[in-house]
Amino acid sequence: MNILVLGSEGFIGSHCISYFLKKGDRVYGIDLYEQPTQKYFYKKVSRLSPDLDEFFGEIKLDGVINAAGSGNVPYSMSHPVLDFEANSLDTIRVLDAMRKHQPQCKYVHLSSAAVYGNPTMLPIKENDATHPLSPYGWHKLMAEQICKEYTSVFGMPTAIARPFSVFGPGLKKQLFWDVFQKQKESNELVSLFGTGNESRDYIYISDLVCALDYILQKGEMIGEMYNLASGEETTIKEATSIFFEELKSSKSFQFTGETRAGDPLNWRADISKLTKLGYKREVGLQDGLRKLSGWLLNSVV
Repeated sequence: MNILVLGSEGFIGSHCISYFLKKGDRVYGIDLYEQPTQKYFYKKVSRLSPDLDEFFGEIKLDGVINAAGSGNVPYSMSHPVLDFEANSLDTIRVLDAMRKHQPQCKYVHLSSAAVYGNPTMLPIKENDATHPLSPYGWHKLMAEQICKEYTSVFGMPTAIARPFSVFGPGLKKQLFWDVFQKQKESNELVSLFGTGNESRDYIYISDLVCALDYILQKGEMIGEMYNLASGEETTIKEATSIFFEELKSSKSFQFTGETRAGDPLNWRADISKLTKLGYKREVGLQDGLRKLSGWLLNSVV
């Protein structure tokens, strides 16, 4: 297959590139960087340039995974317009270029569990109400509607993936990265936001990429949504304890009780829709944190 990954040099995008190269697919990538970090057909495309339209006119594709955009909730709180451009406006630019040149190409869009906000019931199902807490969540939800628009009006095959808490080597932000940096800099005690009783549904990066492939290969492609998660709820306190164990850190940690705007309280996903496609989790939380800690300790200065 000819696969294009948008945001190919980002955390999720780069893992998608590795996965599809290993499968033997012909892999293309687009991002804002000058040079790629892996050997694939790469093109730098600047925002607002005509390059994207030209690209879709030149290369015949079987599938597109859009892993581009901004993934920073605090940044969206202070820069909502820039977040809108990255997460909503760029989505319609991509889909319209596809509409003009290859409208039958399958398109999988990376949205976010942030569209749910604070759910009233767990586990969260794809048809549950959406109540975003941040501009990031709202703009991801807008992008989902754009996908549905292009399926409904133009008949384009699209599907929407809603990742929950993704982690793994290469991610230099969010909880585990912050904990790693703080425990390096702290003498004894590491202070973290929240109470520790907040919960997340963690999915290791290789499982997420595999799930995207299942959606691309077996999804209905009618603008439907899929939760990408493990289906298990873990408190921040428990996840941090496991991470400290895998880091073999002798330091301790505490929670300040301070909350951050845009952060949800509790998450656990219903992944039955994804498992019906054949998906099975391969990497549990502890194994994933062992792999992550190994990468951090051996690769990150």
